[in-house]
Amino acid sequence: MNPRDIDTALTVAREQAAAWQANADLARAAGTTETLGWHIDRSDERDGIARKMFEAWQVIDGTMTGNLGVSRPEAWRVPPLTDEQYAKVVADWPELAIFGEDLVKDLTRHVGIRYVRWLARRAVKNVPALTAPAPHPVVDEDSCTCVINCDEGPQSGCSLSGRLHVHPRTRTGQYGPCPEHPDAPGDL
Repeated sequence: MNPRDIDTALTVAREQAAAWQANADLARAAGTTETLGWHIDRSDERDGIARKMFEAWQVIDGTMTGNLGVSRPEAWRVPPLTDEQYAKVVADWPELAIFGEDLVKDLTRHVGIRYVRWLARRAVKNVPALTAPAPHPVVDEDSCTCVINCDEGPQSGCSLSGRLHVHPRTRTGQYGPCPEHPDAPGDL
């Protein structure tokens, strides 16, 4: 079995599960009419079947885990929409336009159109928050040069420790006037 062929792996797993069940049913139906050796042989057969099922499952699990479920057995995929179905859905659900035609078709192949519609509704609901102007100018988070606690040592502490304040710029460029808080108190 090709280690990447998950369709074959799923087929093998299903066949082996059916063979295991048939073998177990045969052993149960025989009951006490067969010898202990016969029952042991059936048990050994089931062990071999279980080993093949396990190997098939490893292929399926390894492939799907390795690519986050994008590759999956064909039997687990959602049937694609026909062109007529797709046209009707796009006409009835305009929110799908937020993703674009290609992405909607790809997503429906994996998760189905109703889930894609739910995602589109969530995206449309959040559009106003994303397009609203920022309440204040966007400033780089790392641009603030303010200090709050500077009293780690008795000699280095200042009277403003515990409050947002500024210190003079050092030779390394640390501290100095704060672009985010131009009115911060301190000794510049």
